[in-house]
Amino acid sequence: MSVEAARFAATSAAREAARAYVQADTVQQAQQRAQFATHMVLTDAHIPVVRPVITCVGGCLVPGSHVNVTVRLPVSLPFLGHVSVFVSSTESMPVDRFREMP
Repeated sequence: MSVEAARFAATSAAREAARAYVQADTVQQAQQRAQFATHMVLTDAHIPVVRPVITCVGGCLVPGSHVNVTVRLPVSLPFLGHVSVFVSSTESMPVDRFREMP
């Protein structure tokens, strides 16, 4: 996998996971949806699946808060003697301030 492909996949996975998280009805459902979205994006890109790191700013699913999702992918650089680097992407998504509390 190229660094460019990993960067694109990490960005897409983080964005879709954050979107899935903020649309859920409960925190447990949000975690599951975010992990599933990450799984789907990375599987579609033929990249080994990793777990997203999810942090809530101002509370999880609290109206007006934010959810940050980070996806970090290892990339092997065989032309440098099989050195590995990590490519990561973080997306932040607001929780609708007019939604009901879970």
